[in-house]
Amino acid sequence: MTSIDAQKLARLLASAQDHSSSTAARGKAYEDVLDYLFSNIPGCQTQRNSLNRFISEEVDLSISNFREKDGLRMLPEIFLVECKNWSAPVDSSTVSFFAQKVRHRGCSLGVLVAANGVTGDPVQMTSSFHQASLELVGGIKLILVTSDDISKISTVGEFVTLLHKRFLDLHCAGTFTLA
Repeated sequence: MTSIDAQKLARLLASAQDHSSSTAARGKAYEDVLDYLFSNIPGCQTQRNSLNRFISEEVDLSISNFREKDGLRMLPEIFLVECKNWSAPVDSSTVSFFAQKVRHRGCSLGVLVAANGVTGDPVQMTSSFHQASLELVGGIKLILVTSDDISKISTVGEFVTLLHKRFLDLHCAGTFTLA
């Protein structure tokens, strides 16, 4: 299995969190972090910043997943990743818009990478958690990853395990989970 260069990952994450940089530069740096992580998963290939033909929806990362042995065997062959390097939690309307992009691209899975999580309460299923639950009922699966999650990753296997666990938890809990 490909290994993650912990120093490179830390540098990429630090660049994404560098408030002396512009918001756009921090956003691109956050995409660099996720591109690096997904590119190191066996069987995964990434494509960045894809616009639909109407130039109305951009996808940060599109992932092709060949489901190799040490890779993302539980996840679909193609899925989308949205990176939100916001200082505040992502709100439910943003979650809804991302789900719409996933649906419009004919995918069933979206990975929302939200630096500071999402709004609402997972137990009460309010705000963004409610939106993720509604999307699941409609066949769109959304999993959540935060900067805190990323900072704890030291191997590709840990990242694969995190994504598989969040995917399973989504089905068990009926919404995003951070466990």
